[in-house]
Amino acid sequence: MIRGGALRAAGYGAGMVVGALTAVFLTRGLGVDDFGRYGTVAALLGIVSTITDAGLTAVGSRELAIRPPGRARQELLRQLVALRVVASFLAVLAAAGFAVVAGYDATMVWATLLGGLGVLLVNTQATAMMPLSVELRLGAVTAFELLKQALTLAGVAALALAGASLLPYFAVQAIVGGLVLLLTPPLVGGVRVLLPRLERASALSLLREALPVAVAIAMNVLYLRLLVIMVSLLDGDTETGYYATAFRVFEMLVGLPTLALSVALPLLAVAAAEDLERLRYGLQRTLELAVVASGGIALVTVALAPAVPLLFGDEFAGAVPMLRIQAWALIPLFAGQVLGLALLSLRRQRALALGNALAVVVVVAVGLALIPPYGGVGAAIAGIAAEVALCATLVALLVRAAPATAPGFGFLWRPGLALGAGAAPLLVPGLGAAVAGVLSVAAFAVVALVARAVPVEVFEALARRDPSSRGGS
Repeated sequence: MIRGGALRAAGYGAGMVVGALTAVFLTRGLGVDDFGRYGTVAALLGIVSTITDAGLTAVGSRELAIRPPGRARQELLRQLVALRVVASFLAVLAAAGFAVVAGYDATMVWATLLGGLGVLLVNTQATAMMPLSVELRLGAVTAFELLKQALTLAGVAALALAGASLLPYFAVQAIVGGLVLLLTPPLVGGVRVLLPRLERASALSLLREALPVAVAIAMNVLYLRLLVIMVSLLDGDTETGYYATAFRVFEMLVGLPTLALSVALPLLAVAAAEDLERLRYGLQRTLELAVVASGGIALVTVALAPAVPLLFGDEFAGAVPMLRIQAWALIPLFAGQVLGLALLSLRRQRALALGNALAVVVVVAVGLALIPPYGGVGAAIAGIAAEVALCATLVALLVRAAPATAPGFGFLWRPGLALGAGAAPLLVPGLGAAVAGVLSVAAFAVVALVARAVPVEVFEALARRDPSSRGGS
């Protein structure tokens, strides 16, 4: 599980580099105001992408893992593809309707529809790839993720160099989605697997399991992207452009725990059904790793935030303070992902939905209070408040639902000590940003190792030579 998660995380790290280059072309090609409009539509489409999942990826991965390979898995996959296509179509129409009601201009409405087509194609392809994750063929999954990133970069770069306007940028995802969908059948058993097939009883059974997860996951994404939309409605285009830039960087980091932990879900689902003690052990170590990893990533993000104007242009300097605040939301976000995974493994989808509902309430309340006077900085603070509230709520719900599986938190002093050491150089006045950043990361790494903040199982797993893990997996 650790090696598989590391492979997915490494692939995502490479994708982040490509994504950063894509963002450079986007911001320099569009400028602050138009990038604010781009970021608003992208946030809306991000919500659409998650809603169209309808919880099917999480529940589908769990169900595929416990079904024998062969016809049973293939028929389930066809059901999942059909449900994903229907959900995508309805959600894209709803998003376009929202854009009209919110008063967005015609270009942004058409961008929502065009980008929505891309969402449909990309998500259909991702659904078709689910058996590869269940079978731990993670090399192929990671390769496709990188291919999508590289094709997107090529398309965006070409448009930026050509001086294109806003709308053509949203055609890129549709083209990329169509290309990767054409390449998928050979890996999943042929075109037949991609042909949608709905059986009423099976579809209803899947939806009963998936809808509570859908509500939870949709709200989890909603409250983060909702902040971009709130800034666009409560402030001007320039402030929206700053916050959209900070969120663009933050968004690349948000996907890391989801990808890494997706490897763990099938294994933890089996443990939840067979051995609660093994589940508790796995959750404990996963939580410890998530906290120290997110702390390190947050620290690196804060240290590198001054490079935003260098990458995107001096006009985007206003995004720096927003990113430096927002980065700290990664710690409760990573921890919350692990706790949510625990509830999902235990089939406590409704508890997961309840926790995320509270986060939505918090983000709306704090956002309405802080965005009008403080703009994007207020939105960044609202994001932290929502993540902390969600994490605390999930802890309480897990303890209530299955106290025997709840992880302990006595380890927190270890990553806390490392974070304190890492933050110290950033607070020294007069120390250059580059020097402070290097000292900060070095101090964090040294103290984390000395304090044993990283679970020993991580080093053992990475050092292990497992012949079966080579090749296509």
